[in-house]
Amino acid sequence: MLELYSSSIIDKQNVQFIMDDSENLNGFQDSLLKEYNQIFILYDQELKNIKSKILNKMKNHKRIIEIPLKAIESIKSLKSVSYVIDKLEKNNCSKSDAILSIGGGTVLDISGFVASIYMRGIDLIMIPTTLMGQADACSAGKTCVNGNQNKNLMGSLYMPKYVYNNVRFLETTSNHSMRQGLSEIFKYGLLGSRKLLKLLNEYSHDQKDNKNLISILKETIKVRIRLRKIDPLISNLGHTFGHALESESKNEVAHGDAISVGILLSLKLSLQRKKIKKDLFDKIIYIMNKLRLNMNIDESVNLEKMVNFMMKDKKSNGKEIGFVLLKDIGVTDKTLNKKFLFLNKKYVKNFLKNTFSKDDILVKNHWKKLIKSSS
Repeated sequence: MLELYSSSIIDKQNVQFIMDDSENLNGFQDSLLKEYNQIFILYDQELKNIKSKILNKMKNHKRIIEIPLKAIESIKSLKSVSYVIDKLEKNNCSKSDAILSIGGGTVLDISGFVASIYMRGIDLIMIPTTLMGQADACSAGKTCVNGNQNKNLMGSLYMPKYVYNNVRFLETTSNHSMRQGLSEIFKYGLLGSRKLLKLLNEYSHDQKDNKNLISILKETIKVRIRLRKIDPLISNLGHTFGHALESESKNEVAHGDAISVGILLSLKLSLQRKKIKKDLFDKIIYIMNKLRLNMNIDESVNLEKMVNFMMKDKKSNGKEIGFVLLKDIGVTDKTLNKKFLFLNKKYVKNFLKNTFSKDDILVKNHWKKLIKSSS
């Protein structure tokens, strides 16, 4: 006799976000780490000053092992994962230990991935030092490393135990770095928070308003976690286009800059399909301009390669390309009984071809110009 038995297991992960704007890092308490035998610090090797401040707050801890990393996109590889795991293994890292990650998105991504797979998961504490890290990389447990061809091809869902967000870290960051974070934050506003869009509309590049920035981060994290409960990929507005641009340019364009122009393309696609009203489209473009988000593409882009990368996107089904497309704030377009909208390759290619030929979206040497704007 054949019997079918089914059950469900829910893996409950709790995370505590600590928001701070104090210069002497008052919010970071060594008592949070007292339960661990060893702390493995994975950090951006360019952030020695911040790392030293953190270490000063950890004077009572017995054993600390430092693992410096280069904060470049290529660090998100299985080779680097193997390197870090080898360091953990040689130092007898156990489930009684923790990883403390200090840096921007790339360092946080690989740290989270390693923490999630080493001994099937050890505790993780994150200290993001960029706006992108504080708003996105730390907030919903999406860990990832790149494949040989596609960005963020491999990953897991693994929440840190603590996240220490200090907006003072952002005071010396470049306009280029801030723009990357604002691109992702803006995306979350579109996907689920008119309040967040209002806060962004009030945001000033020219003033150091830490109170407003903390409010922006709090609201972003709320939306981010709410979306993750639906589906981690539902937050991928602009990412089907954006990730393809990153891969096609061999990461010459930064993530946030690729995502913001990806959002623009997604909005244009929604407009063409008559899914979004023109007045809302115009309002969104107004805020994007005010935030100084990137809305152009390097004219060297290879359309065929870009579409081929899109076919390999995590939301695609092997036959059609999957999109998160906006109909209204917090409302997305979907294929029947699906979470995403699926379009065939030919349709998408023709859309891009027409958009590139009719709109002033392609700019000569644009990726290099964005890099030069990093001051």
